[in-house]
Amino acid sequence: MATEVINSYNILIDTERNLNAQSDGDSILLSLNQTPITCSDNQYIRLTLQSFSMYKSFTNCNPNNNILRFSSTDYGGTADAAVLLEPGNYSTRYNLAFEFASKLGAALSAFSGVGLAALPTAEIKPPLAAQVTDNIIQFRIDFTAPHGFTDLAIRFLVSDGDIFELLGGDRIRPSDAPTAASVDVDLAPASAPAPANSIIVTCKYNAQLSTQQNVYLRTDINNTNIQTESFNAGDTDNQGSNSLGSSRILGRMIIDNEFVSFTTGTQMEYFVNLTTKNLTFLRLYITDSHGRKIPQNIKYDITPGPTQNTPLTPPVKQLTLGNRSWEGVIKCDVVQYMGGQNNVLQGPAPVYTVPARFGTEPLNKLDYGESGYPDPDYRNKMGNMSKMTIN
Repeated sequence: MATEVINSYNILIDTERNLNAQSDGDSILLSLNQTPITCSDNQYIRLTLQSFSMYKSFTNCNPNNNILRFSSTDYGGTADAAVLLEPGNYSTRYNLAFEFASKLGAALSAFSGVGLAALPTAEIKPPLAAQVTDNIIQFRIDFTAPHGFTDLAIRFLVSDGDIFELLGGDRIRPSDAPTAASVDVDLAPASAPAPANSIIVTCKYNAQLSTQQNVYLRTDINNTNIQTESFNAGDTDNQGSNSLGSSRILGRMIIDNEFVSFTTGTQMEYFVNLTTKNLTFLRLYITDSHGRKIPQNIKYDITPGPTQNTPLTPPVKQLTLGNRSWEGVIKCDVVQYMGGQNNVLQGPAPVYTVPARFGTEPLNKLDYGESGYPDPDYRNKMGNMSKMTIN
């Protein structure tokens, strides 16, 4: 059915200042009580994202993707002991590999009680000198004495976030076996200078410097958009599930080195058609691709213990007093259905084949008393007859 925009509004948004108690730099609640937007039964409200911009005030490695774990039955046993990478922006995959090797080596040394001979040797296979790389992390941990490990599994749990994407390993779901491992571990490498004192860890896939490509702008208003389950998965992954559901996503913005931005090119890339007839409150907020909050860029406690991944200087106020904010323009259209009431079958008007003077029903149209009306071909027929008479 054809539609036509009968009214439009531009809503300009800035989440930096003059916020109410329910808003911060990530999420803003707009009250439209003084200027409500309404539509009639044969109309609907459409929100279209025109532009969005914000500084990239978060790190690529953060609490959503910096937790790995190791399990072992040696030394009394441990099940999924947490190891945290330092949140930050790693400039190269070699820096990321060295952070992985250093933190894991220190954790294994503390668990076994065997000291490290030196800092772990980390590289990207093949070695850097080869000038060709597949971006797969591999490193060796050297101990000062036999390490004593006969069973060691390094695990990337989906419930901990996206570190399996960052480092390049298999994700471990809650339904997987407790012995499932994310990367390959060689406890007695024959190629090492001291095989009994070394462990070689090799990831399975290429490492990434980040795990999120986009920032998503969402709303709390019911609408007609559809999405896959992954956009609300958080830190879960249900195997064998692939259903569609209602979406609250208004737009998707690509993450660049310093900015996150979007400017419309066609006026209709990202829009939502609302199911409500009255728009009095509107909440807009940003998330990552799985519906999680974007972590704040602060110093976190990554030392072993119950305070892991917690802020070192609470409370954290980047969203209220700091530099986390975004600006945007949203176009609000009131759209009219054309051609009759929506969802009502419109049949064609009946075509009369008998002149009105011979009919019994009331004539509801006038054609200046022309004979034969309402036969639509009457004039043509009469014109053709005249030509035949002249000939």
